[in-house]
Amino acid sequence: MKKLILIFIIFFIPTASFSNQDIINLINSKLNELGEFKEPTKYPKGFEEKHFKGCKSWKCISDKSANAMGLIFKRTDSYNQKNPGNQIYGMAYFEIFYLNKLKKNQSDLEKFKAEWPKKIVNGKKIASLIKTNESRKTMRAALGIDIKASPEEAINTYWTLADFLQKGNVEKVKVDESLKKRQRVISNFKNSLGQLKRKIEKQDLLRIMEYLQG
Repeated sequence: MKKLILIFIIFFIPTASFSNQDIINLINSKLNELGEFKEPTKYPKGFEEKHFKGCKSWKCISDKSANAMGLIFKRTDSYNQKNPGNQIYGMAYFEIFYLNKLKKNQSDLEKFKAEWPKKIVNGKKIASLIKTNESRKTMRAALGIDIKASPEEAINTYWTLADFLQKGNVEKVKVDESLKKRQRVISNFKNSLGQLKRKIEKQDLLRIMEYLQG
């Protein structure tokens, strides 16, 4: 059933063909989504308690966040099931990771924009920045956070939700088999749509990477 849905969608929704101008327009839209580096002035209380002791500079905060994020995303599925807020904390740290990358590439981005689209300067660095931001967009979209929302707002939303989830207790509940079957059909359809969306987004990103990196 899942395969039939996916085949139907792929065949009946045409894939767009791209000209150079289409790719330029696509890159322009991605550039607009990158934002500008601005160090957050407020952090969630729990974040401050974990990372602010003896650590006030942006470098210290971003380094600690990157280490925490790395540890979180290496956790096993069984750990995450017992600690449902774990990966949400990781998303908060990813916001800081992205901001730090944006800061490091600020001058390269300015040089790129000054010559773009007549000339591609620092194409590989900008391609990498866009790719990182696409991951940030995906994480935000999963929780309904707009890409235009400030990093402070996103970090606070992630942290608040993670704190809430961590307080809960995981319990097994017996569900009627007919409800399970209905849920599987709905889930398969959503997964098929999701696969198509990810396929299109991946194709767009690959076009951008190829265009900027030559």
